[in-house]
Amino acid sequence: MTQCAHLTNEGKCKGMYKGFVCIKEKCQADRSEKCPWSTTEGFYCMKFNRFECIGLENCGTLEDYMQFIRLRREKAHS
Repeated sequence: MTQCAHLTNEGKCKGMYKGFVCIKEKCQADRSEKCPWSTTEGFYCMKFNRFECIGLENCGTLEDYMQFIRLRREKAHS
């Protein structure tokens, strides 16, 4: 399980339930960490200068990025 992106070092929520203790799996907030290379809207990747953010877990290298895009396109066409 990944660390909640909205959790402070003190175990308090800084997101939807700001100020309260983390309620873990009961929380309906998006727990994914925001990509530091993405624009606010998530439409542009500043790391690879491409119009699509594919998420932190998929963008180690430009080759990883292109492979993710290729696989998603193939899946969409099948």
